[in-house]
Amino acid sequence: MVLDTSSPDGRTRFLLRRTAGDSAEYRLELVVRDGADKERPLLATVAYTQPGGDEHVLLVPVVRGRFGPAASYVRLSGFGPDTTWAATGPHPVPPAADWAPATVTDSIGAALNESTRDAWRRVREFVDGDMSDVIGGALQ
Repeated sequence: MVLDTSSPDGRTRFLLRRTAGDSAEYRLELVVRDGADKERPLLATVAYTQPGGDEHVLLVPVVRGRFGPAASYVRLSGFGPDTTWAATGPHPVPPAADWAPATVTDSIGAALNESTRDAWRRVREFVDGDMSDVIGGALQ
């Protein structure tokens, strides 16, 4: 575990992990302790900037599972020891989502478990036409 921190309201926990080995990578688990709607998914935004200035933005959806808190797990591609990062949310997914398609595709590709991919399937149910198609294509 590299970092374990919570949102200011204490509702959301962010767990930053680094895998072992020569090709170590960083991963982030987002856990919503309470308040996750049983119907509408929530979405957090994680932005991180590498020392060279390259910025990455991931959208991280969470939905309440059958057991335990709502949680998602994503790969932070390009993340390193000197990377700065910030997170916002999570907030309920808006029907008229105006996310960049490339960000959505990258975010779905960063999903590390089926729970996170299921959260994206639920997001797809709540967004309008074109964005639903982008999500559907990235999930295939």
